[in-house]
Amino acid sequence: MPPIFYFIPVGIVLATIGARFWRPVVVGVLVWLLFEGAVRKWVLPQFQGPILLLKDGVLLAAYLGYFVSERSLVQPSERLRGFGYLFLVVCVYCGLEVLNPNSPSVALALYGLKNYLLYVPLAFVIPELFRTRQDIHKVILWMTLLAFPICLLALYQFTQPPASWVNLYVSHDAAREEVAAVFGQAGQGEFTVGRARTSSTFSYLSGFTTYLTLMLPFFASMLLHSYGRNRETLMIGAAMVLTVAATLTTGSRSPVITFFAVAPLLVLIAGGKGMLSPTIMLRVVVGTVVVSISALWIAAGAASAFLYRANNADSASDRLVSPITEAIRAYNVTPLFGLGIGSNSNAAVTLAGSDFYWLQGNFFEGEFARVMQDLGFAGFTLVYGLKVYAVVLISRFIMQSRSRLFVALHSAALGFMLPHFLLFTVNNPTGGVMFWSLLGLSVAMNRIERRELAVLHELNLLPDSEPRMAAA
Repeated sequence: MPPIFYFIPVGIVLATIGARFWRPVVVGVLVWLLFEGAVRKWVLPQFQGPILLLKDGVLLAAYLGYFVSERSLVQPSERLRGFGYLFLVVCVYCGLEVLNPNSPSVALALYGLKNYLLYVPLAFVIPELFRTRQDIHKVILWMTLLAFPICLLALYQFTQPPASWVNLYVSHDAAREEVAAVFGQAGQGEFTVGRARTSSTFSYLSGFTTYLTLMLPFFASMLLHSYGRNRETLMIGAAMVLTVAATLTTGSRSPVITFFAVAPLLVLIAGGKGMLSPTIMLRVVVGTVVVSISALWIAAGAASAFLYRANNADSASDRLVSPITEAIRAYNVTPLFGLGIGSNSNAAVTLAGSDFYWLQGNFFEGEFARVMQDLGFAGFTLVYGLKVYAVVLISRFIMQSRSRLFVALHSAALGFMLPHFLLFTVNNPTGGVMFWSLLGLSVAMNRIERRELAVLHELNLLPDSEPRMAAA
């Protein structure tokens, strides 16, 4: 009996719970996302495929519970109307893509539909989970605390041989273990012997680097805006040190390049909001030095291996421009309406039973090009139109916000979402969940702050001339 049949009763139970208790279930799925890979790699590797789909079924049930609930937390005028209308258009287009005659498989098209659409509703559901500023503080606390075990595990993995059980990646073949990637080309070089590129609790290296790409601007924004009391600031600083050290163990340049690209933006936002006093600037300088020295001290070997790989891998500048050049090439070789949704997804070989014959040799690495190849130019425009809308919304929230805490979190969300125009959110579930959850979190903070200002106006604690925040 196929392994997935063993999970049918479990799926039914979880779906029932998800529909009834959708709020805690959505929170549980977000936490589960961080540790799903550990279960797939080490606990139940023989069921790694069904486990991957389990959270998707639970999310669908939670969405059902959300849409049939009263959802009385906010007024209709506050909803993401424009975004919702655009998402509806995207859903219709992607639904029609299932019938694309160029598609090699209906099963593959349905899987692609899941990749493109399943996580976007988190932008609508997440705001319903937060009622007060204290709820947002809990998010910061848990994000900080969870970073400790995840990053410490990566540091331990780096000390172990690549073939060690702790360094194995998830394999699409349950009978075969997939050894971790190593530093350098083909495992050659001074720093590569016994040095694995770590994935921590995630199934693959890509999921872990996506997580780190969020954590770096998140912790930097918290420190930049002097969040919290001294004890909380120290805890966030320690978490950032471990995050930087863990980033070095991956050998991936994406989190580092992304952070250095968005760091000036974070500083500009803080300065534009009048939050960069001389005292805070001094803290930023001192904090940067302390974090850098501490991370290099903790992960000196990883730093050496990272530099070795950076000097011997392909050109970083070529990597930066490749998404654009690949997208142009994909446009030139792709039919008007694409090859079918999901046609170049990671599960294509398994679901279609063939090795990408329908791509006719036109293979692309970046997501820009792969979306173009899947959906054609019209679908590409719609999908990235959603992302543009999300970034514009968060930019508005930053301009409207008067809260240091909320500006910091909005900035961290923007710092993750801007580079993920190019990085993976469709063919990387971790990226998709995080991208749309961050939009939902920003919407929640905007609503909370608007309610707080409304209360202050009613109590005559703010002058009537104070500008009211525009509706979301």
